[in-house]
Amino acid sequence: MATRSHAPLIRLARFKVEELQKQMAEIERARASINDQIDRLEESVPEEQAIAEENRDGYLAYGSYARSVIQRKDKLRTSLGEVDAQADELRGRLEAAFADLKKYELLEERRLLRIQDAPARPISPGPRLT
Repeated sequence: MATRSHAPLIRLARFKVEELQKQMAEIERARASINDQIDRLEESVPEEQAIAEENRDGYLAYGSYARSVIQRKDKLRTSLGEVDAQADELRGRLEAAFADLKKYELLEERRLLRIQDAPARPISPGPRLT
């Protein structure tokens, strides 16, 4: 009794894993971009402080600049938290997809072993005609 191949399920599961990996890579790029923006904001503060100390107009404008930097960093950190939450949810889906793929691969491996280990059945000559 031959059993069906699990190849279509394996292909589908691989496709799902690959798609989720692509989504995870996009999330990682978004995380890196947000962190870069935060770093640039933090690096700009000492430069702006130095400019503000050089003249009176810069000194007066620095307060509003500093507030805007703080607000922008807060918004970026909120975005980073949302991206992290998406990554956690996606990581769970990716783990489940990997588990499904592994399950189908193991089923196919067992099916092939059963076929290989099956005793060779003699071919019956069919009905005798006399």
